[in-house]
Amino acid sequence: MNYLKLVILVLVIILAVSFAKNNTQPITISYYFGLETPPFDMYLLIFIPFFVGIVVGTLVGFGSRLNLKNTVRKLHKSKGELEEKLKMAQEAQISGEYEAPALEEGTTDTEVISTT
Repeated sequence: MNYLKLVILVLVIILAVSFAKNNTQPITISYYFGLETPPFDMYLLIFIPFFVGIVVGTLVGFGSRLNLKNTVRKLHKSKGELEEKLKMAQEAQISGEYEAPALEEGTTDTEVISTT
């Protein structure tokens, strides 16, 4: 599989170089009010936005990855706290010290246990 990726990468690079070689005519881009860019090769009109897109996509992906890492860290902390509470409840139940949680005011046992 790695060889296939390498072959595809080499083909893409060869195509990019041949595209750049065939499109070296100098061009200028005209804006409103008579503003123009300095002359540059035509292939840069394709390559510059492409590489800017790669950089922006990488930065956005990096931000998303940091957000997900923070979420995972919070969930692991919460999981640890819940496991500790569960362990304490199981130990209390085994030793006979377990008390059923108090019902909220205005509820009855049948409302809490009902299966309908």
